Amino acid sequence: MNPIRALVVDDEPHARENIRALLRGESRWQVIGECESATALRTTIAEVVPDVVFLDIRLPGANGVALARLLQQLDPRPLVVFTTAFERYAVSAFEVQAIDYLLKPFDDLRFQVALRRVEQALASLAILASSTDRNAQSTPGRYLQRLVIRSIGRVQFVDVSQIDWLEASGNYVEVHADSESFLHRERLRVLESQLDPADFLRIHRSIIVNRMVVKELRPLAGGDYSVVLRDGEALRLSRTYRAALDDLARQR
Repeated sequence: MNPIRALVVDDEPHARENIRALLRGESRWQVIGECESATALRTTIAEVVPDVVFLDIRLPGANGVALARLLQQLDPRPLVVFTTAFERYAVSAFEVQAIDYLLKPFDDLRFQVALRRVEQALASLAILASSTDRNAQSTPGRYLQRLVIRSIGRVQFVDVSQIDWLEASGNYVEVHADSESFLHRERLRVLESQLDPADFLRIHRSIIVNRMVVKELRPLAGGDYSVVLRDGEALRLSRTYRAALDDLARQR
């Protein structure tokens, strides 16, 4: 089993050493480097991509949240565990899909919880990658089958067939599936390109619907339509997407 490669990023030497010390007893973990600034981090990731980054929020030269966004552009993308003395950045940490948020000073037990979360997330991603590879080999050009939704403390998997509808929300997509809602960091147009057009249809510039959950169409003023789903949710079909009306009415 390959070791979990960790990069420790903090401008305080004792904070970096504390994480190193806590990881020494973890046989599966390997610290591949330390960075004391944003500049050092950028230099390091140009040479090696870690599996997880323990990232301080306040660093010379940049905000840790901005650096987490930089890390999101890497392939493969490392998981991020924030380590900070400030509670107020927790929402921002959620937005960049950090796997955990350690509030300094944290004890050994809390650190262990973070490690287990990272290990579980990496194991889940490995299983998904293996499944995706097998699917790609057996059916080239296949559309997306599952969504991987990252949030603080967990990685969730949503089968595409369970999705009822999607709505754009800035740089995110609100995923509505089986009476639950999830926030997925992706633009709607990008996600649309990964979905089978035989199953999903854009009815508005910010809405895509699973055609199999559409129960009823109701005309509205101005040429728009109300698209009623089987759970009673009513979505607006814009007249700009009038062609979608014929597509929904067509038998498949």
